[in-house]
Amino acid sequence: MVTLIKRLRQGLAIRVMRAARAANRSPLARRLLRGRSIRRFALVNRLYHTVFRLGVATGDRDAEARYRGVVLTGPAWDATIMPSVSAGYYEEFEVGVFERLASISRSVLDVGANIGVYTCTGAARLPEDGSLIAFEPVPENIGYLRRNVERNDLAARVTIEPVAVGAAPGRLTVHLSGEQTGKHSAAAANVGTAAGTLTMPMTSIDAYLADGGLGPPDLIKIDVEGYEGFVLRGAAESLAALPALLFEVHPELQENCGCAAGELLDLVFDRYPWVFVIDELDNVLRPCTRAELDDPHAIGLYRSNLAAVGRPEHLDALRQWHGLGSP
Repeated sequence: MVTLIKRLRQGLAIRVMRAARAANRSPLARRLLRGRSIRRFALVNRLYHTVFRLGVATGDRDAEARYRGVVLTGPAWDATIMPSVSAGYYEEFEVGVFERLASISRSVLDVGANIGVYTCTGAARLPEDGSLIAFEPVPENIGYLRRNVERNDLAARVTIEPVAVGAAPGRLTVHLSGEQTGKHSAAAANVGTAAGTLTMPMTSIDAYLADGGLGPPDLIKIDVEGYEGFVLRGAAESLAALPALLFEVHPELQENCGCAAGELLDLVFDRYPWVFVIDELDNVLRPCTRAELDDPHAIGLYRSNLAAVGRPEHLDALRQWHGLGSP
């Protein structure tokens, strides 16, 4: 009886969260909110998280969910990642693109791995000889990341590096967010409610691969809350091999970190012949030019992630979403 009540409560909570998401994605809501999320309102955010905590979270500390074939555990206090993972819609299109690229990649880097959503779903789909290196500097996230990798029997494929990644080896001060595990950032202005700082060792992609005697990767995913430009500055040699890139463009966050979004985009467009906006609303990859991304409406809610492709096999792997012909 207790199990039945728990399942009913969980099912109701997930339906409420999915309904809230659908309302937020509606044309009317996007028009009224001018392309921003309704969850920017504190009361709405609090209600959403309360539904999650009462209906889905397994305890005061942890929440567990099945997501795209893996089991993920994360902190119950997080207001974004674990609720949307539990409801099955966390960056679902972006994760699908990552999974497809990972399935044809022998070497993958996940920079800003957080609790391991991309790490676990990607590693589960690697070829037999594939490997993934997950970089994550925040101790709480690292604990969940290790737990999730082990829970899904992926330890043989995944190497976890508890360091930050930037333009060069050194140390980086990370500002912690009290709102989301995914909002920790190198800039205090990016974290919302502050929860302290920590200073961590930092490497660069090129230095890490050179030190380990490793060749360039086939796929790099970067989500570091505004620090993306610095990560790419430190990957110049690796980018010469044109690994597929998945990364976030958020001009305000990047400006706060000291590397403008324009510089980040220049680094990518100078190297890659095909760049796509990942359109989460329509589940398509939209080809774009550098000039088009200067339009202030080109990047925004549900269109803040980009994919850059330089190899024909990667372009072909994503054909179902972009429809371009053979190069």
